[in-house]
Amino acid sequence: MRSLLALGLGGFLGLVALLALLPAPRAALCPGCFGLVRATDTLWVEAAMPAPDRLRLIAQIAAAKAQVARALGPTRGRLRLLACQTAACDRRLGGRGAAAVTYSFGPVAVVRLSPRGLSTTILAHELTHVALHARMGPVGQLADRLPAWADEGLAVIVSDDPRYLAPGSGLRRCRKTPRPVLPETARDWLHLAAQERDIYAEAACAMLGWMAENDGWTGVWAVIEGRRTLHPPANPLAPARAAP
Repeated sequence: MRSLLALGLGGFLGLVALLALLPAPRAALCPGCFGLVRATDTLWVEAAMPAPDRLRLIAQIAAAKAQVARALGPTRGRLRLLACQTAACDRRLGGRGAAAVTYSFGPVAVVRLSPRGLSTTILAHELTHVALHARMGPVGQLADRLPAWADEGLAVIVSDDPRYLAPGSGLRRCRKTPRPVLPETARDWLHLAAQERDIYAEAACAMLGWMAENDGWTGVWAVIEGRRTLHPPANPLAPARAAP
């Protein structure tokens, strides 16, 4: 119990730090302060975004949610999407080149969308993170049940991103053989991904290999629910089985 309380306190303090330091979480609390207006119950957009573009984005979000739901079930928790159509808006929200970024703590999530992130594929990628983190809950997220490479690999798989996945099924979808060691932490992932975009293809391939040897989505759910541990594969295309 004491360790759980420590985890909870650490997570709360980390969340407070995020709100204090990062513009996007602060914009989720006061969208109008950052030039955003409400488009739906969960979507806030740049005030200058024309009505047809807003309607198109709403339709893309609905399609992305349906895509994620087919793999992971309905998205749970409290979600706020912040969408920019111009570089100036993106900079106000802390954009530094990424198409989109998800900030989440268990069932509470904020997704920042840059002008490059207004697509069904990018939305499905980010909403996969939202769904996975909500399913793990704060304790599972703080315990790092999903290392960064697995979290990102699953998001690529669910979003069916053609930049990083070939047509077909299973390991035939691999576009690039993963390196022996992939980033475990979000910090390490962001650092490497900023330099090597193909790391997403490697992570997806590694996760496809892990799933092939560990009961597919059944194995993934066991990891997310804390009933199994996910270990980085020694050989990503023939990974070792996870410990029960």
